[in-house]
Amino acid sequence: MNTFNLMTYPVTYGLIAINIIIFILINRKVLSVGQLGSSYIKTLQEKQFYRIATSAFTQKEFLHLACNMYSLYNIGRVLEYALKSDVFAVCYFTIMIVGGAISARLHKKGSPFTFSIGASGVICGLIGIYMVIAFSVWGFSALTSMIPTIVILALMTTSKKIDSIGHFTGLLCGILGGIVLVNIYHFG
Repeated sequence: MNTFNLMTYPVTYGLIAINIIIFILINRKVLSVGQLGSSYIKTLQEKQFYRIATSAFTQKEFLHLACNMYSLYNIGRVLEYALKSDVFAVCYFTIMIVGGAISARLHKKGSPFTFSIGASGVICGLIGIYMVIAFSVWGFSALTSMIPTIVILALMTTSKKIDSIGHFTGLLCGILGGIVLVNIYHFG
């Protein structure tokens, strides 16, 4: 598998490029988290629905960007190869929109003004798809390799700076999407 062939993984590399460009524009103060982030108030109450998508491409700190893009690079290439680019793109954007909308709605009571940003909710969804496919092919033994990832995700939810609702809505969307994909494509 040639890891740097842009034509082999156009969706994964395109998504990474968009995230990096937006990161640069935010840090050069051309764009701001306030313009792009998603919150219950801005996204749903004020009907600025575009924020569901823009927030998933918005990272402010370098470490946030680096962790998310490294994760997207790893899981994205695997799923884009397995699902093909068009199906992978549909999965990515479906998780982004559905998971982001549910996350914004669930923030209504607890943190209606707090901006949620980052690709990690969608990445959690991709992990959910991967888990379902791996389980359908290899059974429970395939999930044992995911234990460190699941533990890290669980530990991250203790941080007040991380939108754990976004992670879990993404993961749930991915698991449901994975179930649909397994029934359509019959991996194995």
